[in-house]
Amino acid sequence: MSHSPLLAAVSVLLAAATIPAQAPSRIVGYFPAWGIYARNYHVPNIPAAQLTHINYAFANVQNGVITLGDPYADTDRYYPGDCWNPGCRRGSFERLRILKQQHPHLRTLISVGGWTWSGGFSDAVLTPVARATFAQSIVDFVDLHEFDGADIDWEYPVSGGLASNTTRPQDKQNFTAFLLELRARFNTRAQTTGKTYLMSIAAPANPAIANNLEVALIHPVLDWINVMSYDLRGPWGDPFTGFYAPLYKDPLEPVAEPVLSQWNAAAAVQNYLGHGVPPNKLHLGTAFYGRGFEGIPSSSPNGLYATYTNPASPGTWELGSFDYTDLAANYENATGWVKYWHATTRVPWLWNPSQHKFIGYDDPRSITEKAWYVQQWGLGGAMFWELSGDRNAALLGPLDTWLRQRTALHASAGSVSLQTPSRIDLSLQGTPSRAGRTYLVLASLSGTNPGLPLQGGLLPLNFDFLMQASAQLAGGALFPGGFGVLDAQGNASAALDFSAAPVLPVAFLGMSVHTCAWLFPASAGAGEPSNPIEVRFVP
Repeated sequence: MSHSPLLAAVSVLLAAATIPAQAPSRIVGYFPAWGIYARNYHVPNIPAAQLTHINYAFANVQNGVITLGDPYADTDRYYPGDCWNPGCRRGSFERLRILKQQHPHLRTLISVGGWTWSGGFSDAVLTPVARATFAQSIVDFVDLHEFDGADIDWEYPVSGGLASNTTRPQDKQNFTAFLLELRARFNTRAQTTGKTYLMSIAAPANPAIANNLEVALIHPVLDWINVMSYDLRGPWGDPFTGFYAPLYKDPLEPVAEPVLSQWNAAAAVQNYLGHGVPPNKLHLGTAFYGRGFEGIPSSSPNGLYATYTNPASPGTWELGSFDYTDLAANYENATGWVKYWHATTRVPWLWNPSQHKFIGYDDPRSITEKAWYVQQWGLGGAMFWELSGDRNAALLGPLDTWLRQRTALHASAGSVSLQTPSRIDLSLQGTPSRAGRTYLVLASLSGTNPGLPLQGGLLPLNFDFLMQASAQLAGGALFPGGFGVLDAQGNASAALDFSAAPVLPVAFLGMSVHTCAWLFPASAGAGEPSNPIEVRFVP
């Protein structure tokens, strides 16, 4: 498909969209304090240019205050250039301070608690005095160690988490009161220091646990919420093998409700949006590791949704858990392993029939599709656990490319009713570096993979009659604003307008329109796509 006939066939018509401008996307990566030991992963190894924020995991909660989680790793380990004189700063905290000097855009947060160290939260937030003491200890800790804020990772208020954790029914209200107290104390400290302090929480994807948060009351005092949309299935007692971080549900999965419909990344995000959280305060959680099962019967055709006996061995650092770097190097192309792609949940898996092992994980393709989901819904960005699992930035790279480099395509809705067809406003939002670029919005009913090669890049759509129509009719009634020039800020507006039709054909039910913008080459350089968006046809 050449460009010139397409361009000659369309007319310029810019339509006014109602989608608000989006702030630049954030990419938040967790750095585990224990990475410096067997993993031999240190702060200087972090690809800081591809991140916006680092959450240091973890500080502990002891006797009602924040404490160092690992004093040696945090503040004592010697690195070249450190000194041993009294008052000298060392350890990973000092490396983070230096990393921020080298990358001024980078911000760091101390993550408090985590799965292992959440047992002290309930007592620490139990009374007004306890909350004031705990909050002040965090503010002082952040300033002492030169962090930019705090990420509260309580797993979980009221119920859940380790069986040894102290929990109370009033944790729900006490957590809210504590976050309000912490924000107030950060604001008070800011009057002295002039700093802007960041506050976030790590929040569960499981809706039953999320209901133990007063989401509508806490999001106004938070800068964002990191949704832990992973570890939703695993070899810890679940009846069948499955995907630990599916983007969407699979109606064929042999599990009961609400797990079937709700335990997936998209449903988790929609749950928080439904509680009133602004999209730009939500981060979709991704994981840079896989979960493996073994002891699967030989009768299983591909290992998926099968019974099993144990977590898969050997794992990278523990049974059943495999770093992505390990999977890419030693499993994906290894003899005996077969790689599959699940078209419904949008994630891959590995199956070894002779070893009776199944591993579900994220790869560059599934991470890319999760980045597209972030863009489609105008979310604030993405979070991932954790940096040492992706040593070659094979997964971080797609997040950076799609969330921070490419022009983003947003939609005002993700579905169109067959009975009451409507207009879907589209918004192209980029940077001044893209100003003046000619764009063409294309649509396809044939999905995003493998995509269509164009001059300078790959358009993540497949050619079909709808793509041909969207090219030929760009600027017309169905595709207003489908062809034009990005303004001085790199932005433009367009639409998919189905409103002229009284009804749409019932044959469309269950199908999706995938829409993507192609930016034609500048005077020097190559063409490039925006993210695609998916608009589903519903009754």
